[in-house]
Amino acid sequence: MNAYFQSDHVTLYVGDCREVCASLPRQSVDLLATDPPYGVKWQSGRRRERFDTITGDDGSLDVPGILGQAVNRTLRHHRHVYAFGYRPDELTEPLKLGGTAELVWNKNQVNPGNLSLPWSASWERVTFGVHVKSKGDRERGDGRLSARLRSGSVLTFPRPNSRAANRHPTEKPVPLMRALVESSSLAGETVLDPFAGSGSTLVAAVLAGRRAIGVELEERYAEITAKRIEKAEAIVAEMATV
Repeated sequence: MNAYFQSDHVTLYVGDCREVCASLPRQSVDLLATDPPYGVKWQSGRRRERFDTITGDDGSLDVPGILGQAVNRTLRHHRHVYAFGYRPDELTEPLKLGGTAELVWNKNQVNPGNLSLPWSASWERVTFGVHVKSKGDRERGDGRLSARLRSGSVLTFPRPNSRAANRHPTEKPVPLMRALVESSSLAGETVLDPFAGSGSTLVAAVLAGRRAIGVELEERYAEITAKRIEKAEAIVAEMATV
């Protein structure tokens, strides 16, 4: 499958992640970190110019099943997964995860969301897990002692405000994604994001000295991602000369 964008650090595909991931070499990825559609028909209640709804966010996609296909083919044994928006019990079996934990991304500000409701979520859940292929190994507890450095489960990173978040409706801050990348991979290893969106995971990987593979269904977001990657690579190149 031909890449939409290719550089020394990143390969970006436009297409269905099921097809792309099926074409990737087996056990070629060291970390999967992604923010897939949640099936909630998300739509901002405040923006003057609203984003289009996210493809697949109508609940029609079996996201745990899709992630399971990607993980079980591409992710190496005992490597880590981060997936936004889903509980550990929803992902444990499809992704063959051991040592799961529910993390919380504290956005440090109120999310406008649905303005008809009196309360607004200022956080999002993130499932962490270790890919353990054998069911017997998972039941025995494999994966529970995988962390290189124990950290708290609440990750406080401000979300892009409404003016800054102009690339994608659920854009994640690069510092948040970089914290996940650096916690679960080493320099030079490969990070996969099968729902790349505007590319925050891929940008974070570049800035952290990792390689990355991304898949995005919509070309308009892939174009934004490609431009962001080029800027990130320019920053890394400039820092290397200092």
